[in-house]
Parts: sequence; C-alpha cells; structure tokens
Amino acid sequence: MAGKMESSDFQSDLTREHEELYGPEGVYPDHNMEHQEDGTWWGVHINPTARGTAEAMSCYRGASYLWVEHSDPPPSMSGIPDVQVLAELAYEHVDIPGLSFEVSPAADAQKVNLATWVWLPASELGSVSVTARLDGYASLSSTVTARPVSVSLDAGTADATVHAGSGGCAVSSAGVIGAEWTSARKGETPPCGVTYHRATHATGGYELSATVTWEVSWEGSDGSGGDLPAGEFGSSQPVQVQEVQTIVR
Repeated sequence: MAGKMESSDFQSDLTREHEELYGPEGVYPDHNMEHQEDGTWWGVHINPTARGTAEAMSCYRGASYLWVEHSDPPPSMSGIPDVQVLAELAYEHVDIPGLSFEVSPAADAQKVNLATWVWLPASELGSVSVTARLDGYASLSSTVTARPVSVSLDAGTADATVHAGSGGCAVSSAGVIGAEWTSARKGETPPCGVTYHRATHATGGYELSATVTWEVSWEGSDGSGGDLPAGEFGSSQPVQVQEVQTIVR
C-alpha cells in the first residue's frame, strides 16, 4: 500500500534542496530573479492530486532544478516536451472555419434531371495553421497546418446522380472546389454536383450535404514532421426539386 507524506514536509524538503543548490548563497543569487527574461528554471512537476504520495516522491527523488538559458535548447529529461508533443498540442487547437457551399439552380428551384452545380469559392478554402512553442525557447516549436482537399456530396435521396471523382470533388488549381455555373457551361456535366431524378412534391425537401475533407500535417523546428489524422467537416441545406412541364403540340 502506498505511503503518504504530509504536504508541508514535502514543501519544506523541496525548498531546502532548492536553497542548497541554487539559493541566495549558491551559483544563482536570488534564484536568478533578475534574469527571468533570459532563461527558465526546469524541474519535476507533480500532479496536484498525487502530491504527498510515495509515488510522487519516487518521481521527484533524485531530480533537481536546472537553469537553462533561452538561447540553449531545453534540457534532455524525461517528460520534456519535444516537437511531436508540441505538434499534438497544436493539433488540438486547430479551429476549422464553418464552410457554406453555393448551388445553381437555387436550392428552392431545383429541376428534375437538370444538373445542380455545387462549388465552394476560394475565399472559403484557405489553409489553417497553428504553432505551439515553449515560452522563451524560439528554437523549439511545431506548426500544424490543415488544408481542404476534397468534398463529398450526399444528395439526400437515392433518386439522384452525384457528379464527382472517385475521391470526391477535388480542389482545383485555382483553389476552388467545384465550379460556378455560367451560361457558357450550358449542357456540360458539373465537376461537382448532383442531378435529381424525382421531384419533392409529396416527400418534402431533400437534404443536400457537402462534407469537406481536410488533410493535416505538422512540421517541427528541427525539420521533422509528418501527417496527422485528417478531419471532415460538413454543412447541408434543404433543396426543393420541381418537375419541368413541357407542352407537346
């Protein structure tokens, strides 16, 4: 069974060791308070919920405080954050913006067997980057970048044909997913779109969904890097599909 030490005893031991090593009479007068912009003290941090336990003391035993100038790399110790740890931290803080997609014809004026063009403009599709670094240590950081690469479409009904490549609607060289319809494109099949084959008179609207896949990668200050799990974020809008009435004479 784990023994337990009073927190006051633990604190006094910690203070005494620090004073013996680096106190007012040691090599770092006043614990380097006048040089706190130039470096950082490094030491073992104990989970507050475990403070005073034998397990915590075994982790702390033999450890000491180290003063490391900001111009030097952080100490090589177990538990010190490295570029991969920083990349994982940055990954958790990537904020993907909400995206909206455009359709033509308008969502409330879809036509049976008439292709619906779907696109996301370049202004919606910028890459998103987050950098994590240790305060003061500019030489140790990681940057995570997410960029949109494709869109998958769901027509909201089986009575439709989805127009997209095998990997979904890809980002063009102009940074756009899909293409905006213009009169010059009349008769063409959209690179990203849907053709509905049944009207929505009695069934209510269909829910047209577009899900954007974001590829995520990281690069460390030491030149290392790699891929991180991709993310998928989508939006949807209801569409009404009408039948086109034709008079035959």
